[in-house]
Amino acid sequence: MHFTENISNKLSELITRELNYNDDKKEIITYAIETALLFVLGSFFLILLGYSLNALMPTVIAAFFGSSLRRVSGGAHFDTPLKCLAFGTIVYSFLGVSTKKVVEYDLTNRQILIFLLLISLLTVAFLAPVDSESKPIKSTSFKYRLKIFSMLFVIISFLVVALVDSELVIVSAVLGVVYQSITLLPVFNK
Repeated sequence: MHFTENISNKLSELITRELNYNDDKKEIITYAIETALLFVLGSFFLILLGYSLNALMPTVIAAFFGSSLRRVSGGAHFDTPLKCLAFGTIVYSFLGVSTKKVVEYDLTNRQILIFLLLISLLTVAFLAPVDSESKPIKSTSFKYRLKIFSMLFVIISFLVVALVDSELVIVSAVLGVVYQSITLLPVFNK
């Protein structure tokens, strides 16, 4: 049992005992607490690392776009949420630093960004959603909806590239989407 799971169990035990909830409600509360803790921890470490690398804004933007797409597309999983959190923090911070360098050296090319999004759209169209053994998606209609939402999110990213005037924002957004699309590849989902 990892430390966020341990804290979640203790807090849900306190809450459910006080409210006289059954085990089903306790499980829901435990899951909600653990999810909230992981979000807070992940956000804290992402902001801390992005700030310490002097790339806070592009790190947060890349993480927002990547994690938003991940919500509907799924993707590669680690065996613990903390490993996923640590890896994601490092990758999104690296993307933030990379974005700053691309913009700083004036290497931004909208055609390349659009091409990368097109590859991401095709990847999402063919592979999303990617589920896991621990969270299988059984409903075909739900899978179809997740695929459509994933594709719509990439299309919205195209609009960001077309309409936003900030190179920092568009490069960060595209790198976040591209990274998340890569996690859909079968090589990362065995």
